[in-house]
Amino acid sequence: MTMTLERPTTISPDIVQQSTRDAVDELYAGDTVAAFRAIDQACADPTENVREWELDDQQRQVYEAGFMVGFQMAAPALVAEVLELRARLEQAEHDADRYYAEMSRRPAPAEPSASGPTFAEISRTRGDHDRAARHEATMDRMFPQYAAARA
Repeated sequence: MTMTLERPTTISPDIVQQSTRDAVDELYAGDTVAAFRAIDQACADPTENVREWELDDQQRQVYEAGFMVGFQMAAPALVAEVLELRARLEQAEHDADRYYAEMSRRPAPAEPSASGPTFAEISRTRGDHDRAARHEATMDRMFPQYAAARA
């Protein structure tokens, strides 16, 4: 699956070079070492060895104009990519919040008799009715929502 956005190139030439697209596709394919090498090659600036202080005024003007034109051509695509990444990040944060809320949600309380006889029933079976009554009173006081289920 390619992560690049294809656009018709008849209006203006595509700013993203094919070598950069290949590098990004390689990165998403999982081979990170080869991907970073390809990205380094694709992003190599042919002007990085230019020493600005060695240029005369006219050459410096052409050099800086090239930067400005390149930036202006890339700006809409960069803004669109930033907006897309921001939307994906917000969606990921929303999904993470929902996941965390679901994981930290307390489970529904179990029915009092769902897991077998209660401690009071066991005590009553053994003949210790006072202890069973004390236990039931304590449970009714601690968990009033279950008092009606037992009665």
